[in-house]
Amino acid sequence: MNAAVPDAFGETLAEDAPDVSTADALAILRRYYGLSGTARPLPGERDHNFHIQTDGEGEFVLKISHPAEEVAFTDFQNKALDHILAVDPTLPVPSLRKSLQGEAQFTVSVGGSAPRIVRLVTYLPGQLLSRSPASPAQDRNLGIFLARLGRALRGFFHPAAGSDLLWDIRKVAKTRPMLAHIADAGRRAMVERAINAFEQHAAPVIPKLRAQIVHNDMNSYNVVMDASRPEIVSGILDFGDMIHSPLICDLAIGAVYRWPAEGHPLAPAARFVAGYQSVQPLEAEELEILFDLIRARLALIANIASWQAERFPAKRDYVLRLATEVWASLERLDGLSSADAGRYFLDHSNPE
Repeated sequence: MNAAVPDAFGETLAEDAPDVSTADALAILRRYYGLSGTARPLPGERDHNFHIQTDGEGEFVLKISHPAEEVAFTDFQNKALDHILAVDPTLPVPSLRKSLQGEAQFTVSVGGSAPRIVRLVTYLPGQLLSRSPASPAQDRNLGIFLARLGRALRGFFHPAAGSDLLWDIRKVAKTRPMLAHIADAGRRAMVERAINAFEQHAAPVIPKLRAQIVHNDMNSYNVVMDASRPEIVSGILDFGDMIHSPLICDLAIGAVYRWPAEGHPLAPAARFVAGYQSVQPLEAEELEILFDLIRARLALIANIASWQAERFPAKRDYVLRLATEVWASLERLDGLSSADAGRYFLDHSNPE
C-alpha cells in the first residue's frame, strides 16, 4: 500500500535517522562533556538516545536529534525545562547538563552524517508507567501531576511552540491517508468513525477553549513511577512533542493511557480527570468534548503506528508496542455515544 504521507509528518518522522553507535555516544560524552562511563541505547521514534552511567558523576540521557530537527525546537524544550524547574522546583523533570563550553546544546556530525543537535539531561530513576501495576490511586496521582506540570508551563512561551506537529490531536484528520495501512476493514472503519466524531463534535469547539504550551505526550512510556510505590509519580520524560494547544487536549492524551479495565470503560480516565481537577478545574465545554479527543488520540496512534510499522520494519516492535491496548480501547469506546460519555465525565470526574 502506498498511501500518501501528510505534509505534517516532516522529515523527522518520514525519514529514518542514520544510526549512532555506542562508541559514537561515548566519544561525544568524553569530548564535549569531559565524562566517561557506559552507554546503553534507548528506544525512540525519531532521535537516538543513550542511558549514560558515568564514572562517579551520576546518570544522564544523551540525546542526539534527528538530522532534520530544527535548532529552535530543541531550544524550545531546553527553555521549557528551565522554566518548569524555576516555577516549581519540586516537579521531577530532567535538567540540562551543559557542555564544557557552557552550551545547553550544540551540533556535531556523527559518522559523517549531517550535523545533529546534541544535549545531555539528567536521568530520572524509577519504573516506567507501562511496567507498573495500575490502581485507582495511581490514576488520580497521574492527573494531579499533569495538572501541576500544566500550571508550571502556564506563563511560558517560545516561538517554536506553533510548530506543525502531527502528534497534535487537532490534526487527526490529516492522517486519513494512513487508514490504507490498517489491513483489517473493521478496525479501519472504527478509526474512521473516531475521526468523524472528532470533526463533528470537538473541532468546532476547540478554537473557543483556553490554550497554552503543554507537554502533549503523557504516554505510559514517558512517565516514571516510584519502583517501590507504583502509585507515586517520580518523573516525566520526553518533551519533544510540546506544543501550544488547548489544555483539554493535553489531558485527553494522558487519559488515553488509563486503559479500560473492569467496569465502565471510562472509569480509570475519570479518576485521572478527577485528580487533574483537584488542581486545575475544567470547564463544562472542555469536559463535553473530552471523549471525542480521547478517541481521536487513539485514532492518531493507530494510523501513525500502522504507517510507521510498514515504512520502518526494523522499528515495527517499537511503534506497535501499544497496539493491543489501543485496539482494545477503541473497541470498548466505539459503543459509547459522545453525549453519554460527556455525561459520564461530568458525573464521575469531580475532585473529592
